[in-house]
Amino acid sequence: MQKTVKIPLKDFQQWMQQLLLDPYQQTGINPNDLLSNESNITSIEDVICHSEKLTAQEHLGIYQRSYIARLRNCMSQQFSALEYALGEDLFCAFADDYLASKPSQNYNLSFLGAHFADYLENKRPDAKEEIKEDWIDFMIELTRFEYEISVLFEVKAEEDYQLANMDTHENELKLVPIFALFKFRFPVRKYYSEFKNGKQPDLPLENETYCVVLRHKFKLAIYDLHKEQYDFLIFLKEQGNIATAKQLFKSNYKENSILFEKVWSSWKERWVTANFFRK
Repeated sequence: MQKTVKIPLKDFQQWMQQLLLDPYQQTGINPNDLLSNESNITSIEDVICHSEKLTAQEHLGIYQRSYIARLRNCMSQQFSALEYALGEDLFCAFADDYLASKPSQNYNLSFLGAHFADYLENKRPDAKEEIKEDWIDFMIELTRFEYEISVLFEVKAEEDYQLANMDTHENELKLVPIFALFKFRFPVRKYYSEFKNGKQPDLPLENETYCVVLRHKFKLAIYDLHKEQYDFLIFLKEQGNIATAKQLFKSNYKENSILFEKVWSSWKERWVTANFFRK
């Protein structure tokens, strides 16, 4: 006859969660240590009933595999361009090892891949080599970008604001709340966009690129930038003031004021049209 053990609900929830999140016990936490002393658990069979066809461990295994499959599917959705770049088999191998070594600790699965880029960096096969493989660096940049895209889509921010127009005085221009600037060693934005548009891009060569990702009314937009535009927008995002950003830009680039105003006029028109600014 199977032994019956009474466990406080809170203890049982912690115990079960640990078994599901860390089936291989790679975190070093013994699920039984999460139970109070009076629970007196010695094995899984003390908690989970067996059946005629399956042992308690086999029943638990079904739950574990189903949960891991769900987490793997979340990773695949969050890093779809990376999965294409690596190939499904290699991506799944990395994802499974990552999930085992970094079990989810948040009820919101959008945070599942928060440390995936760091994991890939630590697991890179050329870690001990003096000369690094470029394709690995590209994969890590792509991973960071895809995760940031998911964060920018989900993050809470002010949405009830009025966009600027060409009649808005430039002293009143402010960047929209969700506005992220990116600098890459590789053409990550181009690769990502081509994949999302149903193309099959090849792995790119190293080429420094810049882009901005912004959100308005919960719609993300991505725009390429030149280095000078990226630097100007960095100044503007840090200072929050057009006049100060202009001054910093001209000082750093030794720009002639008259020439810069012509360039700025073109940038301003393009960026106002693209919803970079609010009033």
